[in-house]
This record gives sequence, structure tokens and C-alpha cells, in this order.
Amino acid sequence: MNSPRRVDIVIPTFNRRDDLVLTLDGIAAQGWPADDLVVHVVDNGSTDGTGAMLAAQSSRWPFRVVHVPNEPRGPAFARNVGAARGSALYIAFIDSDVTLEARWLANAVAALEADPTIGLVGGKVLYDHEPDRLNAYGGELSAIGLGWDALEGEPAASADAPADRLWINCTACLVRRETLEATGGFDAEFFYGYEDSDFGWRACLAGWRAVVRPDLACRHRTGTAAGHSSPQIVFHYTKNRLRSVLRNRGTGGLPAMLGGYLLYALLDMAVRTPRRAKLRALLWNLRNLGATLALRRATQSGRRVPESTVDRLLDRRWLPSRALGGLRRRVIPGAETAPMVADDRVLPR
Repeated sequence: MNSPRRVDIVIPTFNRRDDLVLTLDGIAAQGWPADDLVVHVVDNGSTDGTGAMLAAQSSRWPFRVVHVPNEPRGPAFARNVGAARGSALYIAFIDSDVTLEARWLANAVAALEADPTIGLVGGKVLYDHEPDRLNAYGGELSAIGLGWDALEGEPAASADAPADRLWINCTACLVRRETLEATGGFDAEFFYGYEDSDFGWRACLAGWRAVVRPDLACRHRTGTAAGHSSPQIVFHYTKNRLRSVLRNRGTGGLPAMLGGYLLYALLDMAVRTPRRAKLRALLWNLRNLGATLALRRATQSGRRVPESTVDRLLDRRWLPSRALGGLRRRVIPGAETAPMVADDRVLPR
């Protein structure tokens, strides 16, 4: 009887044809057995010839690459689509502007196989243009439900030990299929932003650990321009983080987290634009409160850990040490701001 394949890789993409080649080359350089790996490229409506490139260059890579044309509903939906097409024990979610460093895949699989309590694992996300500096080492979630990248902008050497997180950036992470199925996967309503923190939070509630390790490194081709957030992106971030709080925070901790978040949201809307996008996000949550509460009941009834486990993984601060200030990402030393460009995983709308 044949053993089940161990790894499916899911890459959401949008108009990143040339970047995608580098990402696939990086996967090939892992040296993973070709018959133990399938890559699903979930294409959110690219118009740059991504599909034609994959068809023309399929022989470039030793493993099977499947092009999955997809309606443009964002990375959460795309990841669910890609994961559903596979059957491997583990699913690696890799963004199409990421290059895995040596042995990332082997080390990630070894981590899951060595410890059955770990549901998802990731590591050092390094800036490609400044690989001695961290883009992220997992994620943080604050006492009022705001999320940010852990150790963002710090020297890469500062991530020198494994650590438990509440969530891990889906820039590059390996997830047990069992974990994905137990949580119901990513929330498809999260068109952009907070889809990875929401998923990690629910995985924690279901009894799984999220761990970052220094022997898992990848390079993120973000460029040096932070870029300004469009009102549409602000809408999705604001919408998603409130829904995540409503769905995931336990009964005992919900009043304080929700009260703190709503106070922050109202003050933020009063002092910073785009106000209409933030108001739309609050109204969306009011209109969809019934559906969110139904998800909450299912999530809370399936939880396997006490709220104290979540509390230990929360950051005590309300806000990150450096604010976004209306940018798509925080500025690191020497970086510039620039108009927002299309994201690699989503179709702006």
C-alpha cells in the first residue's frame, strides 16, 4: 500500500508572474522528492500571463505544478481552494513573492513529525532587500485584538530560539491538514488582512500549538516602498479584526477585549482617515452579526483549551510600538513611502 503524500503547497497569486518563477525555483531548490509534492498555484484573476507562463515552463520544475484559475476573492478563499484540491498530510502556504531558504521544507516537516501538539509552524520572514532584518517572526495579537508581525524590523539574529505564538504569518507556514480541517480553514469573508491571525487563533482554541523556529527562514520580496493603504484595504482590515474578536474571544475575556477594541476603533475613526471605510467596516459587522455569532457558537463549542492559554499568548500592549500611520506596512530604516501597488495575492476592488 502506498504511503500518503506528505506535502501539498498552496500559492495564492495575482499578477506576480515573474515573482512566481522565483518562488517555484526556491521550492525546487529544497530538494524535496518530486513524487511527494504537488504545488497548487491559485490564481486570483491574473492578467499578466501567469497561466501561460506555467504551461510553458512546467518542465522547469521537477514536481507537479497545477494552475488553478480562481475568482478574485482574496488569499483566505484562495488558500481554502488550494488546500481542498490536495490530500497530503501537510499543507505549506507560501506567498508568490517569497523564496524559501535551504531546508525550510525539510525542517518544517520534521518539526511537525517530531511533535504532534504543533498544528502549524513557521519561522524567520526576512526582507529580501535586507536579509539581516526581520519582516516577521510569527505574529502578535494585542489585548484589544489588533495584530502585527512579531519582531518586525529587528535584526534577524534576534530570532534565535523557537517560540509559541497565537498565530503565524501565512507568508510561509506549514500546517497539518488535520488542523486545517478541525478549524474549518480560513474565513472566506476575510478578503484581505487578519485571515492568518484569525486562523491561528482558532487553531489554538482547538488545542494546537503555533510555533516559530529559527531554522525556518524565507526571504520576502516586499521592496523598499511601504506604500499607502487604500480605503478598500483599510475597510477589510477593520472589518476582519472585529469579526475575529467576536468569533474567537472566550466569554470571560470578551467584554474587556471588545470594549477596548471599540474604544480604539471610535477614536481611530475620529482622528484618522479614511473614516468612511472604517465606518463601513463597523456597519458590515452589525449587518452580519447573526452569521458571526453562529460561527462563534461553533468555535467556542469546539474549543479544547481554557482562555488562560490564549491569555499567555496575547501581547499585553494595546498597540504595536510603531504605528502603521496609514501605510500598508511599517517603514524600516532607509525605506521610502510610495503609492500602493497591487498586492501579490488579491485583486483590488
